[in-house]
Amino acid sequence: MQAALPQKWITPLKVNNAENRRYRSRTTAERRTERRDKLIEAATEAFASDGYSNTSIEQLCSMAGISARNFYEEFGSKEELLHTLYDDINVRAIEAAASALAKADPLDFKTRARAGVTAYLKTMTADRRMARIAHIESVGVSAAMEAHRQAALNVFASLIKQEANRLAKIKLAPKRDFSLTAIALVGAIRGLAVASVTPGDKPQSLEKIAAEATHLIVAAILQSPA
Repeated sequence: MQAALPQKWITPLKVNNAENRRYRSRTTAERRTERRDKLIEAATEAFASDGYSNTSIEQLCSMAGISARNFYEEFGSKEELLHTLYDDINVRAIEAAASALAKADPLDFKTRARAGVTAYLKTMTADRRMARIAHIESVGVSAAMEAHRQAALNVFASLIKQEANRLAKIKLAPKRDFSLTAIALVGAIRGLAVASVTPGDKPQSLEKIAAEATHLIVAAILQSPA
């Protein structure tokens, strides 16, 4: 089972007409890739530590050691850079969950749910900076960013709904419309992901959060709503 994000949801890489030109033994494409990587790392650090709204393009350029002109060769705006970071972590987390499901016993739903949600949370929180960007800094940025976030929620929900429908087909779950259930579970799982990276008096372990998420998933899918 694969979970690929819609092509229109992924920020495209802009390419100029001098990809094969060399400068000091490196092609233009290689130098652009290096600049892009530096900007992504700078944004990851700045957005997570200072906040997206408090970070300027000038600050990102200074951290990455590049010019403003070079910034706009790679990204049309600061928000486009945020889209790129958001897409990266969400694609990896959703694909990790799908891969875990594909390897699990098709008849043991609790084990499958635990494997999928653990893979998602482990990938999402491996770099706490990326988790903060995905779940906190990307919220409320703009109408376009909210639509972008909703697209990610829909992809994750479709993965859950697909699994629920599979269970219903083999009579391990009641046959019904799981659309709202999937949306609710995505919200709960992402909320737990936020809890795992938010400083607090009693930080929760990944194992405990995954266990709680598994309980919610199993209960929501195997029981019919009243």
